[in-house]
Amino acid sequence: MRIAVGIIAAVLLAAAAREASTVFAPLALALFIIAIVWPLQSRLQARIPKLLALAITLVVTIAVCLAFASLAAWGFGRVGRSLATDAARYQALYGALVTWLDGHGVSVAGVWAEHFNVTWLLRATQHVTGRVNTTLSFWVIALVYVILGLLEVEDIRRKVEALDNRVAKGVLLNGSALTAAKFRKYMLVRTKMSAITGLLVGIFAWITGLPFASNGA
Repeated sequence: MRIAVGIIAAVLLAAAAREASTVFAPLALALFIIAIVWPLQSRLQARIPKLLALAITLVVTIAVCLAFASLAAWGFGRVGRSLATDAARYQALYGALVTWLDGHGVSVAGVWAEHFNVTWLLRATQHVTGRVNTTLSFWVIALVYVILGLLEVEDIRRKVEALDNRVAKGVLLNGSALTAAKFRKYMLVRTKMSAITGLLVGIFAWITGLPFASNGA
């Protein structure tokens, strides 16, 4: 009986967590961002007003995110322009493939008509639009959490320091500080490793003559 009750409780908890993911997922991201940018916020608000420090921290955070998004958009844009430039060659390859498949009894036109039609295009467009809206909403909610969190860090610290239980106070303060430090170290290590990996892959692509290995490719 207890096992059955435990299983039911676990299922209900998992269902509740899934339904609440729209709230807790951006909250988790916001806490991660706060842990990373808090040293900047702390140093700034020690010299200038708190709201001005918050504005500068948010501008820096958003600028970094936009820089990475712009790099990704630039890369996909280069690939898209290359595909458009070589469209005639790809069309010729496609025509040769269709001719070869038709010669072996495979009708490509029937497959296209069955799977790729206006209804499929509408569903795909709606899916992409929905994903974009979900992503934008996710980041807006996370940004709101970041703003509120950065404003409340000092107040939360003072409330924890005012606790009577010294063990709980030490665990919360030290644990939070150590966790934030590990997050920052993780991001630093991951950034360095990603830069080294990108450099090595770029060198390999340049040596082997792959396209887009350098800016002039």
